[in-house]
Amino acid sequence: MKHPGGRPKREIILTAADIPQQDYFTVNEVAELTGAHIHTIQSRLRSGELRGKKLGKEWRIYRDSLIQERG
Repeated sequence: MKHPGGRPKREIILTAADIPQQDYFTVNEVAELTGAHIHTIQSRLRSGELRGKKLGKEWRIYRDSLIQERG
């Protein structure tokens, strides 16, 4: 059984201007861009919060999944 408590998830907010013009990013590149730990990025890929594709042993994260509109 999972523990009901835990630390709240820190939001990762990037605008289109914050992200370099490339289609895919590695986990390390996204961690550097967002300031989040690589385990956080991997966890969000597994949960579906970030969209990407696993090629061999490495994830390629879609640029579009990193852009969040502020509203």
